[in-house]
Amino acid sequence: MARPNRQVERRNEILDATIALIERNDVVTLRIADVAGELGLTANAVRYYFKDMAELLSELALRSDARFYDDRRQVIEDTADPATQLALTIAAGLPTGPEDAEWRAIWRAVLAAGFELDQRSDVQGIYHRQVGLYTELLHSGAEAGAFALGSPAADVAMTLMSMEDYLGYRVVARDPALDRPTALRLMRQYAELATGARLPETD
Repeated sequence: MARPNRQVERRNEILDATIALIERNDVVTLRIADVAGELGLTANAVRYYFKDMAELLSELALRSDARFYDDRRQVIEDTADPATQLALTIAAGLPTGPEDAEWRAIWRAVLAAGFELDQRSDVQGIYHRQVGLYTELLHSGAEAGAFALGSPAADVAMTLMSMEDYLGYRVVARDPALDRPTALRLMRQYAELATGARLPETD
């Protein structure tokens, strides 16, 4: 059996290879053998870590927690001002641009779960954990007197996450009328209306 640290490395290599393949192929047609070929491994070597593509894609979707939950929570903890926390959290949730391969691949993996989220608690939880992060931020900002919420924090949080998801999709889908700066501006404008606070501009 591989050592634990090597197992983590190999799993990440497989996920990175899957991202690269998704950028060049339709996710629906991908097979374990394709991922193995990308890495120069046998299919069974990949199945040691992921029994099938469904499990691999689920893990890829869950990988978003590191970037879109853990990293954003760290941003909040490293920043004292609630308005700056909110502005940075919004900025960190959107794709860096149309070439953000990880954002594109993660969303293709989420969409591959289909339209039965009630049966896919793993994928369903991705959205709701991030809603929870926004909700905590909004609550703490209101308690500190920095925000004057016109709607419940959870409602504002769900709206922000829904905007983030859909506007982010338009960015990576290369909508010529919707780039990252436009998505940031739209989300910041809504957040300012919802909180009564002036948010600093971010890149």
